[in-house]
Amino acid sequence: MIERTLVLLKPDAVKRGVTGEIVARFEKVGMKIVAMRLAWVNEAKAKAHYTEDIAVRRGEHIRKYLVDFITSGPVLAFVVEGVDAIENVRMMVGATEPKSAIPGTIRGDYSHVSYSHADSEKKVVANLIHASADKTDAEREIYVWFNEDEIFAYKTVYEAHTL
Repeated sequence: MIERTLVLLKPDAVKRGVTGEIVARFEKVGMKIVAMRLAWVNEAKAKAHYTEDIAVRRGEHIRKYLVDFITSGPVLAFVVEGVDAIENVRMMVGATEPKSAIPGTIRGDYSHVSYSHADSEKKVVANLIHASADKTDAEREIYVWFNEDEIFAYKTVYEAHTL
């Protein structure tokens, strides 16, 4: 099934200068970028992304850490489209805790931070990237970051040659 999902390259990815490498990984497997924006996120958008549900599940202090982190520098937001995009993007991204992410995943290749380190520093785990967890989250999150007229339909070279 062709799906769309949201991907955010967080401030740590942008500041490290690895955004191009990470975007290329999605393109190399045949996924299509249908929307993209570099933005410095304000608190309102951060809270729209990290909803109160996170505070209920993980604690208000975790939501605050997430909001503080995502507003600390530019974020590269993009929408990826492809076959089973949500599941495939999540596999490519790797485990939320970079220390546990296997080599070959984005977090496994570009980060190593642990929950215990982040907890000792009283901050969020800097893990480079966000990917929507499921179809419900993807549908909501895409429209936090993009308007419908900012998401483009087009055929890739591969799609054009197979018709």
